[in-house]
Amino acid sequence: MKTIMIMNGPNLSMLGKRDPKHYGSGTLQDLENACINKGIELGVKVVCFQSESESVLVRKLHSCMGTIDGVVLNAGAYTHYSIAIRDAIELINIPVMEVHLSDIHNREEFRSHSVIEAVCAEQISGMGVDGYLLAMEKLVDKYIPENAPSASAEEVEDPIAEERDAIDVLDAELLVLFQRRMKHVDRIAKLKAQRNTATFVPGREAQILATTESSVEPAYAEYAKEWMKETMRLARERQEEIRNDL
Repeated sequence: MKTIMIMNGPNLSMLGKRDPKHYGSGTLQDLENACINKGIELGVKVVCFQSESESVLVRKLHSCMGTIDGVVLNAGAYTHYSIAIRDAIELINIPVMEVHLSDIHNREEFRSHSVIEAVCAEQISGMGVDGYLLAMEKLVDKYIPENAPSASAEEVEDPIAEERDAIDVLDAELLVLFQRRMKHVDRIAKLKAQRNTATFVPGREAQILATTESSVEPAYAEYAKEWMKETMRLARERQEEIRNDL
């Protein structure tokens, strides 16, 4: 499986709080979740990383050699003056897509110049989170050879390590889905509170358990039901919490 690194530089950790006019209202986690979902769609593993430090970003780029097939990089303010990051991109010989949430060419003059643009595959600017997703598509379609061995393939010699890597990818996907599920739980809780209806619906939960049992192989059915029971328990607790806060 090919691997794409989503790398964000200084102040991207403050998304959602920093100048929503230019950077939107979503958080860094929202951005990373969108990229993970896109990775599922594209059939690639997505690894996310963020740092405020130039030296940490440089070292992270170095570590991509032999382990990462492509990088989507928003270097933040370092875009405009970091020759160290430019040299690291040139050194690693991996396709790097430069992205910016805002349109750097229609802001302050100093933001319009990118010292890393010349060593990146392409620059995408002003498309918000969609720019990251487009960059991922371009990496897969244009810059990562389809038949080339995955960069991480040489690292995986132990079949147990390979299986653990696969589980790590699935865990990341499950956490994204879990968060999406809980957001729906929040919305349902608020609607139930407004209508003064019960939090617990036995028939609904029984239906979910029956669907769970029929959706997995028999060897995993009981485990899946226990897992879903715990998920529903957490959802009930969350609904009660929201009801009590309203």
